[in-house]
Amino acid sequence: MYDEKIINTMTDKVNELLAKYNEVCEANENLRNELVSVKAQNEAKSNQIMRLEEELKTKNIASEDIVKKIEAVLAK
Repeated sequence: MYDEKIINTMTDKVNELLAKYNEVCEANENLRNELVSVKAQNEAKSNQIMRLEEELKTKNIASEDIVKKIEAVLAK
């Protein structure tokens, strides 16, 4: 009788541990998926920033060329 109670208690504890382990594994998988998603978003944002910086450089060069042409016309 006493041994049966110990076995039942230990079985309950093992089942609790397994349930907690499964919860932690699921939470870990969710966090891993979220991390992958955030890394992909970060990469997309980085690419967008680089593209916008290149566009800005191109527009700055074009603006400088226009200013030089205007200064050349005004200097005449």
